[in-house]
Amino acid sequence: MSVAAGAGAMALSLPLAVPMAYADPPPPTPATTTAAPPAVPNVPAPVDPNAAPVPVDPNAAPVPFNPFAPPSSTDENAGAPPPAPEPGRVNVPAGGFSYVLPAGWTAGDASRISYGQAVLLKTPAPGQPPITDTSILLGKLDLRLFAGAEPDNQKAAIRLASDMGEFYMPFPGTRINQETTTLDAAGMPGASAYYEVKFTDTNKPNGQIWAAALGTAALRQGAATPAQTNRWFVVWLGSVNNPVDKAAAKALAESIRPYAPPPPPAAPAPGEPGAPGAAPAAPGAAPASPGGSPVGVPVPVAPENAPGMTPPA
Repeated sequence: MSVAAGAGAMALSLPLAVPMAYADPPPPTPATTTAAPPAVPNVPAPVDPNAAPVPVDPNAAPVPFNPFAPPSSTDENAGAPPPAPEPGRVNVPAGGFSYVLPAGWTAGDASRISYGQAVLLKTPAPGQPPITDTSILLGKLDLRLFAGAEPDNQKAAIRLASDMGEFYMPFPGTRINQETTTLDAAGMPGASAYYEVKFTDTNKPNGQIWAAALGTAALRQGAATPAQTNRWFVVWLGSVNNPVDKAAAKALAESIRPYAPPPPPAAPAPGEPGAPGAAPAAPGAAPASPGGSPVGVPVPVAPENAPGMTPPA
């Protein structure tokens, strides 16, 4: 056997050498589910604005009312304190109205006036005597005044100024500087009239009067005329020494509002103070008045007015 033949036979009998290739390991198989992020306590899940609304189960039991739950935020007035009373507003239950007291004036004793249910007196300076040539009257404009028969407020104001002028300034003279104007008391119509009196006696200073009528007149029904409790009047008396402040008079008249006193308190329950069969008061105790003050305590009243421009007793 030749050398070439022997080499071929050896090549056929030995296995072929195959080079080895080392590749990178395959990537891990991705997970089919994503792990949820760690939960954060007390943080609500975001709301999807495009999500469909949750259907309401009509057969579900109603949510029980919780009396200790805070008020709903949808009620703007829930828990809000009541509005504070208007500064200076005075209620006159006897006349069914209220008004705002003008600056520099004091409410006087209404039991001393012939017309109306309220009288205002100008506050004197400290140490000065009472001012007796000016005052203000307020009250119901009913049929006790001739002006109450005038359904038109402007005519009623003119008649009221004329009648009050003759009553409080009964001296001969001439009326001058007459004026009229309209009023609006929060939607309630009104009108006013003003004039001065130049007295024949030149020693008397000119007198002044401003009168207003506000509200709507009640219509007559047959022969009977109902009480006109839905109209009110203002009369401001003055002189050149203490002239009528027309702007303040207009503001006073337009501050008038109808007023109804609150209903009386409910009767006390059995066993409470004041109820039938309650224990009597202790011996020597002062009886209580409806206002809560002891009976017999004197109530200060306004200083007595001098005759002339001020309302008579």
